[in-house]
Amino acid sequence: MTTIWLLLLLVSIVYGFWLQRQQDERAILLAKQLCKQHQLQFLECGRLGHRFSKLNDRRRWLTYYQVDFSSDGESRYQAELTLQGLRLANFNLPPHRI
Repeated sequence: MTTIWLLLLLVSIVYGFWLQRQQDERAILLAKQLCKQHQLQFLECGRLGHRFSKLNDRRRWLTYYQVDFSSDGESRYQAELTLQGLRLANFNLPPHRI
């Protein structure tokens, strides 16, 4: 019986890791698309963390990413990308030089 629980725990950990990698890849793809749409140079994207937050008057499990971009090739700015699962929930683009 203990072996089954350990195996179930191991499978759950691997599955959670796989889902997180899939979400990270989706965030990078969305960040590149949004930068291209706004005519910005994509530099990098990194996960800030997870938390329950209020979105559209409901509590949701959200993942936050920091997206670094450049508008003129010299300056570096940071935007925030929010995902709910694999869907884009929010993209906050700060004021930047054009």
